[in-house]
Amino acid sequence: MLKLRDLKLGLHDLFEKRHADLVKSKAGKFHEPTLIEQRDAIDALPPALTGGKPLADEIDALDGTHDGHGAVIFFMTEVYLRSPTADPAIVDAAKRIRDEFIPNLGELSASYVTEAERAMERRPLLKSMKVDLQLFPLAGGGTLLDTATAFLDAGESLHEKLSDRADMLQGSRKKAAALRPATIGALNRFRADLVREIKKDPKLPRDLEQKVFGYFDTLEGMHAAPPKAEPKPAPPAAPAAPEGPKDPNEGGGGP
Repeated sequence: MLKLRDLKLGLHDLFEKRHADLVKSKAGKFHEPTLIEQRDAIDALPPALTGGKPLADEIDALDGTHDGHGAVIFFMTEVYLRSPTADPAIVDAAKRIRDEFIPNLGELSASYVTEAERAMERRPLLKSMKVDLQLFPLAGGGTLLDTATAFLDAGESLHEKLSDRADMLQGSRKKAAALRPATIGALNRFRADLVREIKKDPKLPRDLEQKVFGYFDTLEGMHAAPPKAEPKPAPPAAPAAPEGPKDPNEGGGGP
C-alpha cells in the first residue's frame, strides 16, 4: 500500500522524468491537472508527514548545542575540582555550579523534554549564581556565565521546537489522512483509463502503462510482505531394524 511519502516521490518522478510518457495518451492529458493538484497538495504538507525531517534536524542540532555547552560547564568545573593548588574559594564556586547546573554528564543523555524542563527550571540560576559563573573566564573572551546562558537558551529552545512541531502536525494530520486515498483514487482512475485507451489505440506503445506507473509499482512492491517460506518436508522415518534369528532355546516344543 502506497504511503504519502511514496505518492510524493512517485508524482515528482511522473512529472519530472516521465512527463513525455504521461502526455502521450488522451487519458494522461485529461488526468494531468488533477494529478498536479494532488502533487502540490502533498508538497504543502509538513515534511514530517511525508518522510522529511527538517524540524527533527533542528531539534537534533539544538540538542547538540545544549549538550556541548553543558559539557563545557562540567569539564571547566572539573579542572578546578581536581586541581591540588586551586584557590579554595574557586573550588567552592565550582562545586556550586556543578551541583546546580550539571551534577553529572548523564544529564546530557536525557530526553529532549527532560532537558527542556530542566533548562526552564534553572533559568533563575543565571541571576542567583552570576558572581560564581563570572569567576571562570573562557579563552577568547567571556565567562561561564555566557556558557550557562547559551546552555539554558538551547534547552528552552528545545521546548519551543517540540511545541511548534506538535502544533504543525495537529492541523495537518486530518488533511493528510484524506489526501492519501484521494491521490490513490486519482491514480487508479487514470490507470484504468490508460489501459482501456492502450487496448483501443494500436498507435500507443504497448508498454506505456509500465513506463507511466513503473515507479509507483516499484514503491508499492517495497511494502509487500515477503512470501512465507514453505514448510520443510518431514525427514523420512528410519527403517525398522531387521529381525534377527530366534534363539533356539526360546518358545515351546519338545526335546
